[in-house]
Amino acid sequence: MNNNSNKKREKIITFILGALLIIVVLAIIAIFSGAIMRLLGFEYESVGGFILYFIIASVVSYPINLIAGALPKALLNLDRITGEIAVCMYVLLDTIATFYGFYIVDYFMPSVSANTISLIVLALVFALFGISDIKKKE
Repeated sequence: MNNNSNKKREKIITFILGALLIIVVLAIIAIFSGAIMRLLGFEYESVGGFILYFIIASVVSYPINLIAGALPKALLNLDRITGEIAVCMYVLLDTIATFYGFYIVDYFMPSVSANTISLIVLALVFALFGISDIKKKE
């Protein structure tokens, strides 16, 4: 019984450490993104509020981004589209998905105010970082 209890405790600790690591990475990305977005008219009351906004918006847009990334990959692997079209499709879909994820959270968080241009630029930058994921299976 003691061995089983230790395994459960190790799983819980591993889960908590993994979640903390993800939150720290998102917080670092949020700080750099906030600096860029500040230049484009993004306003927030505190850095903590912005980090919370960024984490929640990332979680909200994640499911849509999965679909946005899977569709071009699937069409490319089925030889329905070319690699260039798959990349263009991915950038467009991922930008739209990320934009709406951040837009929805911006609507519900009064401590953060983002204009449309800053959200589009942020979404486009995130989409450009993911282009390397679009490649055909060999």
